[in-house]
Amino acid sequence: MGTILKAKVSAKEMKIIKTKQIVQPNLLQNSYSKVFGNTGNETSLVHQREVKQKSLTSPTSAQKRLLTGIQTTSSPFLDVVAFSSYISTYETHLTEDHTIKFDKIVTNIGNHYNPHSGLFTAPQHGVYVFTWTLYCARDGFIYSQLVVNSNVVGAMFTTAQGAGNIRASTWIVVVEINKDDVVYIRTLPNGQSHSGSLYSYINYRSSFNGWKLN
Repeated sequence: MGTILKAKVSAKEMKIIKTKQIVQPNLLQNSYSKVFGNTGNETSLVHQREVKQKSLTSPTSAQKRLLTGIQTTSSPFLDVVAFSSYISTYETHLTEDHTIKFDKIVTNIGNHYNPHSGLFTAPQHGVYVFTWTLYCARDGFIYSQLVVNSNVVGAMFTTAQGAGNIRASTWIVVVEINKDDVVYIRTLPNGQSHSGSLYSYINYRSSFNGWKLN
């Protein structure tokens, strides 16, 4: 009798245990549904949360550019006007009213300087900076001018008189000019504009440069 009762009790306990195993997962599922919504697919919901969290913490392409200091633009030289040129030949024989052609291009953003004519044509109104350097022969000299259209806006005297070697001078002009104005370097149009030749070499360049202030 004791043995049979014990067996019945054991069977009852087993039934209770099985009932708990069924009820407890259901309670967990019901609690999960109350918090996150009853989607019917908890794995998908967890995946969506992970993707959302990653998107919040991962920097965007714009943020990456800010972090790296890289700024992208549709045109890297928007509104930039600049040129740099020099004379590639060693010796240039000058005359009066001689437009000096700086034939070798280093920089020519916008292609507004013509190395064949020596002329720079302004693409727009603004304030521009022009600078030029000339090397003259030993015991020689050169009078040069910066001209806008027909107006002289800058002048320089380069001399190597009394010197044992070539000498150079550099001048700079800041000037307001209009669209389509033409700028160039020339020798004096009258009188003795020079004595000796103009020189330019790999170790020293006679040059002409200009750029627009933004």
